[in-house]
Amino acid sequence: MTALRTPTPAPRPPAPRAPTSAGRALVVLAGAVSALLCASIGLGHFHRGEATNYDLGIFSQAAASWAQLQLPTSGVLGGTPLLGDHFSPATAVFGPVWALWPDPRSLVLAQALLLGLGTALVARCAVRHLPLPAAAAVAAGTAVAHGSLAAARFDVHEVCLAVPLLALCGTALLEHRHRAAALWSLPLLLVKEDMGATVAVVAVLLWLRGRRRAGLALAAAAVAGVALAFATMLLVDPAHDLSRLAAFGGSARTAAAPEPVPTGEALRLRAALVLATAAGGGLLWVASPVALLAVPTLAWRLASVTPSYWSPGLHYGAVLVPVAAVALVDVLRRVRARRPRAVAPLAVLAALAGAVTTAWVLPVGSLSMPWQTATWRPGPHVQQVRAATAELPDGSRLAADNTSGPYLLGDAGGGHHVVGWSVDTPLERLPGVVVLDASRASTGVSRAGKLAWLEEVAALPGVRVQRTGDTAVVHLPGRG
Repeated sequence: MTALRTPTPAPRPPAPRAPTSAGRALVVLAGAVSALLCASIGLGHFHRGEATNYDLGIFSQAAASWAQLQLPTSGVLGGTPLLGDHFSPATAVFGPVWALWPDPRSLVLAQALLLGLGTALVARCAVRHLPLPAAAAVAAGTAVAHGSLAAARFDVHEVCLAVPLLALCGTALLEHRHRAAALWSLPLLLVKEDMGATVAVVAVLLWLRGRRRAGLALAAAAVAGVALAFATMLLVDPAHDLSRLAAFGGSARTAAAPEPVPTGEALRLRAALVLATAAGGGLLWVASPVALLAVPTLAWRLASVTPSYWSPGLHYGAVLVPVAAVALVDVLRRVRARRPRAVAPLAVLAALAGAVTTAWVLPVGSLSMPWQTATWRPGPHVQQVRAATAELPDGSRLAADNTSGPYLLGDAGGGHHVVGWSVDTPLERLPGVVVLDASRASTGVSRAGKLAWLEEVAALPGVRVQRTGDTAVVHLPGRG
């Protein structure tokens, strides 16, 4: 009679180990390279004249408010209190940055450092759990992930503040340091109103792992955080309206839902987002429980009726990068317990998958690199805007279109008080000076629409229009 054989238990992943000197060097190098890459992409974007009021101008004005110990407001948004637009009190960290260097580029550099810190923390997790070659591959894949580079090339956003926190929270979950995971997740509630769902996922994971009390407490904190966020937005918004609901087809009195996209095209775009998210992290990462942290962000983007939320080439994917990278480390360390020789090749393949995805999603040929001189110097457009407004008194109140506004903020731009310009804004509501870039379209208006507006306004009595290249400075009579 054959005896029943007890199944051999799966080998446990090795315990984390302290980084060696080579591992520590890899962590520092990964963070520095990532920060330098993001800084060069962001500054090159700015210096080429591609920065915009939406969103660099808005965040610069928010930082200036915080630097003066005031709640954030933005003239670009018509003086709107920004906590009524998004619940992001964590942007207060931009206040000291602006106080040290009042220039939009200070925020670009701050964001690059935060993204680089996220990469360094992922690299630290990798060297604690993987052989050095595999850890290096994971770090390289993280540094070139499309979510981070997309954030770097599109101005500045509050999502960069979540990147290091998610790297720390994901690592703590991987290592079953549940108290640390809960504590690192809590500040996410101050980054943006949607982050409460991610904190709730951490709470669910703690519950499933038997940490019932901690899971319940964290879930309660997540619910309270979301309630506080939306209550604040309702209270602070001048219209007491949740305009963000329009992005999901919901009811909002002050914002219209976007134009509907044909069903087939919407499905294609959403499928591309899912594919880019999975492939950008090296595919394997979705097998880790840590990957569940990506579900809320991916879910609200897919549920939205706003096409820009479906694009993998915008900044929304930055928060998915540390989640995917730490989840990949989790999967690879489990592979290491069974087939040690397979870990490094799989890590390299994952990094290559991430690099290929970045090349597919982003126009990598147009990204500024550190070795390019133009990355670090203002280009013709920036010089032109500033030359056209050089005679205006510093601190003037003026209106500017989306592509001119950021270059008129901070000390280098004259420290002007910039408000948003629209072709539909009545002249009596505009300040005495309007600055327009006549060479290209801006948000909500085509180049032809700008030129038509300029021609119509120039014909009015007392209006004076000065042209410096493609920059037009319109002086309206009877206004300060």
